[in-house]
Amino acid sequence: MSITDYCRRSVAFTRDILRQPAKADGDLRFADLAFFLRFARPIRRAGVLALVATVLVSAEKTVLPLSLKVFVDNILLGGTPAPGALLTGAGGVLSSLNTLVVALLVLGLLTGATDLVRNYWTARFREGYAFNLQTALFEHVLGFPLSYFKSQQTGYIMSRLSDDVQILQYTVSQYLPQIIANALYVAFTLVILGALNLRLTLVVLAFIPLYLLVNAVFIRRIRAATHRERERQAYVSRDLQEVISGIDTVKSHAAEDREVHRVSGTLRNMVDARIRNTMLSAFSEYFRIGTMSLMLIAVIWFGGNEVLAGAMTVGDFVAFAVYIMTFAPTVNTFFAFPVVMQPALTSAARLRELFAMQGEPGALAGAGGIVPGTVQGRIEFSGVWFGYSEDAPVLRDARFVIRPGEAVAVVGRTGAGKTTLINLILRAFAPKKGTITLDWRDLSTLDPRWLRRQISIVSQDLFLFHTTIEENIRYSRPDATIEEVVEAAQKAQIHDDILRLPDGYRTVVGERGTRLSVGQRQRIAIARAFLKDAPILILDEPTSALDLQTEDLIGQTLRALVRDRTTILISHRPSLLELADRVLAIEDGQVRECRGSGAASCLPPGCPPSPDLFMGCGDAPLWHGA
Repeated sequence: MSITDYCRRSVAFTRDILRQPAKADGDLRFADLAFFLRFARPIRRAGVLALVATVLVSAEKTVLPLSLKVFVDNILLGGTPAPGALLTGAGGVLSSLNTLVVALLVLGLLTGATDLVRNYWTARFREGYAFNLQTALFEHVLGFPLSYFKSQQTGYIMSRLSDDVQILQYTVSQYLPQIIANALYVAFTLVILGALNLRLTLVVLAFIPLYLLVNAVFIRRIRAATHRERERQAYVSRDLQEVISGIDTVKSHAAEDREVHRVSGTLRNMVDARIRNTMLSAFSEYFRIGTMSLMLIAVIWFGGNEVLAGAMTVGDFVAFAVYIMTFAPTVNTFFAFPVVMQPALTSAARLRELFAMQGEPGALAGAGGIVPGTVQGRIEFSGVWFGYSEDAPVLRDARFVIRPGEAVAVVGRTGAGKTTLINLILRAFAPKKGTITLDWRDLSTLDPRWLRRQISIVSQDLFLFHTTIEENIRYSRPDATIEEVVEAAQKAQIHDDILRLPDGYRTVVGERGTRLSVGQRQRIAIARAFLKDAPILILDEPTSALDLQTEDLIGQTLRALVRDRTTILISHRPSLLELADRVLAIEDGQVRECRGSGAASCLPPGCPPSPDLFMGCGDAPLWHGA
C-alpha cells in the first residue's frame, strides 16, 4: 500500500468515526435514569454513609497542599501572613517545622481512617445495588412469554443478562464514587484557589467551556459506537454458545474449520466496532489533555507575573501550582465522565429496554389471570389459525374437542404442527385467530403459571438440570418426599438403573444430563411427570429413545397414568397409540379425526403398520374415508 493510499484510508476512517450519528430510539433519557434509582432505595442508608465519608475524605485531601504554603511562607522564608490572607490565624501555630509535621501525620491518619470507612460503605452500597438490579432483571425476564425464549438464541439472551449488568455494576462501583469524589474535590479546591488568588482562579475557570465543547462533540458519537459494540458482542456470545452446545454435531461432521470461519467473521465485526469506539475515546482524551495543558501553561504565565509584581507570595504560588497539578487531572477526569459513562449508559438503555418489555399477565406475581378452583380437563380448539409467519400458516381453522378424562393421540408427518399444537395449549404462543379453551374458559384469560401447573409434560426435547437425579425428579414437585420420588422412578422403570449408579439418587447428572444415556434421561423426565400428577398430561414422543422391551414396560405404566386424566399423546408407535381413545391427524394445517377404530385407521390404503406408523407411506393422505 502506497503512502498516498494509506493517508487516504486514514482520512476516510477518521471522517467515518467522527460522523454525527442519527438519534437512536433506544437512547437513554434522563427520565429513565430515575428508573434505576429504585434499586438503590433499599440500601439508601449505606449510600448516605458512603457519601458522607466521601465528603470528609475529599475535604481532608483538599487541605493537604496548603501545608506547602505554610512551609514556604512561614518556615522557609520566616514571613508572617498578611492580614486577611488564607491561614492567617494558623500562621503562629504552624510556624514550627515539628508542629507542621505532627499536624500532617494526624491529618494523614485521619484521612486514612475515613477512607477505610468510605470503602466499606461504598462496597456495601455497590454490592447491594448490583444484587437488587440482577435479581429484579432475572425475575422480570423469567416473566417473558415462552415465545420470546423460543425466538431468541440462548447466547444472545445471556449476553443481555450478564454483560450489560456487569458494565452497569462496574460503573456503580468505580465511576460513580470517583465522580462524586472528584466533584467534591473540584468544589473544595475552587474555594481555596479563590482565596489564594481570585484573578488566577478566573483564568482557570475560563478553560471550563473548552471541556464542555469536547463533550458536546464526542458524547453521542461514543454512545452510538458503544451500542454497536454491545450488539456485536451479543452476537459473538450467541454464536459461541451455539457451537459449544452443538459440539457433537460439529465434531461428527468435521465442521471445525467452518465454525471457526463463521465465528471469526462475527468476531471481526466486534473487533472493528471496538477499534472505532477506542479511537473515538482517544480523540476525546487528546482534546481534553490539550485543554489541560493549556490551562497549566496559562497558570504558570499569569501566576509567575503575579509573583514578580508582588501581588502573590511565593508560598501562595507554590500552593496554587500544586493544587493545579492535582486539580487539572481531576477536572480532566470530571469532564471525561460524561464520555466514559457512555458504555454504561448504553448498557443501561439496553437493560431499560428489557425492563420495558411486557411479560405474561401474572407470570410472576400470580395476578392478572383467572385461577379456577377445579380442573375438569375439557380442551377445545375453535377456528384456530396459527403460523410463525403470516404467509405460512401451520394450523388452519383447527376445530376439535378433547373431553375430560379422554386420551387423544395426535399424529402427522414431521413438521405438520403437532408440537405447535402443544405449544398453543401451554400458551407459548397465542393463536392468530380463533380461541382455545380449558373447561370453557379462554386460555388467554387464565393465569399462565396456574395453567402450566395443571399440565404434566414429557417432551422429546429432554432437559435435565446440572444437579442430582433426586432433585431433577423432584423439580415438578419441590415438596415431595424421597419416598414419593422413588415411587415415581419405579413407575417410570428407572429405579433399578439409578440404584446401579455409584451415588444412587444423589448422582449428579451433568449439564443437560450428559452423564446419562438418552433413554435414562427420558425415563427421568417421565418420572418427573408421574410425580407431578397433574390433571392434564401431554406426552410428546415419550418413548422415542427407548428400546422395545423398556417401551412395553413403560406402556403398562402409562396405561395406568392416563386413566381418569385428559391426555394428549404425540407418537408414531402403534403400541402407544393403542392407549388413545381417539386419533387426530394433522395434514396441511387441517386437524381431522381418523375414521374407524385403532391407529391403523390413520394410515393410507396399502400402508402397513410399522414401528414408525408412517414410515414408507409416501405422499398419500394420512387419513381416508373422511
